[in-house]
Amino acid sequence: MSATPGGAPDEPRVDLRLATIASMGAILAGLGLARFAFAPIQPALVLDGWFSGQGASLLASANLAGYLLGALFADAAARRIPAATLLRFLVLAIGVSFVACADQGMPFVWFFFWRVISGVAGGAIMVISGPTLLAHVPRPRRPFFSQLTLYGIGIGIMLAGVVTPFLLGIGVAETWLALGVLSIAVAIVTWRMWPPPALPAPPSTEERPSARLFILQYGLIAIAIVPHMVYLADYIARDLGRGVMTGSHFYVIYGVGALIGPFLYAAVTGRIGLRTTLRAAFLVQLAAVLLLFAGGDDLTLILSAFLAGLGMPGLVALFLARSQQIADGDPARHRMLWGLVIVSFSVSQTITAFITSFLLGQFGETGIGYPILFVAAAIAAIVTFAIDFRVRR
Repeated sequence: MSATPGGAPDEPRVDLRLATIASMGAILAGLGLARFAFAPIQPALVLDGWFSGQGASLLASANLAGYLLGALFADAAARRIPAATLLRFLVLAIGVSFVACADQGMPFVWFFFWRVISGVAGGAIMVISGPTLLAHVPRPRRPFFSQLTLYGIGIGIMLAGVVTPFLLGIGVAETWLALGVLSIAVAIVTWRMWPPPALPAPPSTEERPSARLFILQYGLIAIAIVPHMVYLADYIARDLGRGVMTGSHFYVIYGVGALIGPFLYAAVTGRIGLRTTLRAAFLVQLAAVLLLFAGGDDLTLILSAFLAGLGMPGLVALFLARSQQIADGDPARHRMLWGLVIVSFSVSQTITAFITSFLLGQFGETGIGYPILFVAAAIAAIVTFAIDFRVRR
């Protein structure tokens, strides 16, 4: 399977299978492991005496802050360093960050620094990897490949829910080391799979939405994604008193949704179009958040986790495909726009995560910290859906 970007005749053919594996691997390391695999580690850090609840939450927030920094500087870095070279070393940096956190005797600032580094690498990967791949994909197939490249998130979530709890049974330090070795292995395996730079595609006549409203939407939906993406395992383990293993089990359900989401949304997009699928995905995310208010019984939590999993990475991939439409096939323009979109997303996530950390520190014993987050997430999903009807060319 090979292609040129939108059918550009003068560009060397690219093996899309290898390029897709490379992109999936980078996102697996940058988000699936650096972000999601930390979710079951977070309560274990508290229960095993590494850090306090607020300290562990700050480490989760550090990754989000680094993600913002990576998204801010990714486009500038990619203009100076070939995208393939940059992506290779970003994945390698994530592996190093895991290994560096394996020593419990290091001070908190050491862990905070390396969690920021993992976030920087993850944010830059998200900005660069998708546009690097999609620039080589024919226009009609871009929504499908947008979903496929982000499948690495779903794989990472499943690893977080299935493998990480097993590793935690051996030890927290061993878990850090194992995730570091896995990330480094991904970097080595995909080292030569990245495609060369692509040429701009011919202009398109399809309708394109307002870039400003599009960026705002992504920032708002980020708030709706945070409760499940960052705090689901900790909420179930500590606030509901179900324990680390139980929290991890529900994270597996979240991972199942993440594995199904890309293919489900890709199929739906082919039938009802990208914009309508996006609107439906907003409502699915809203339902996932509202179910968190319905009580802590197993059935409700399973349904909430599964629906939220559909949106991560399904929702992100829909936004990636939509940004490609707005950029009109130009690789540099797409990377710049997607960078702005990721910045909007990460600003919202970072602010939300740090506020949640503060609430957990202030009201942790009362159990009202997470409900405040859930209310904010529901409002954000509603507003995101509403403003989509104002999106115009």
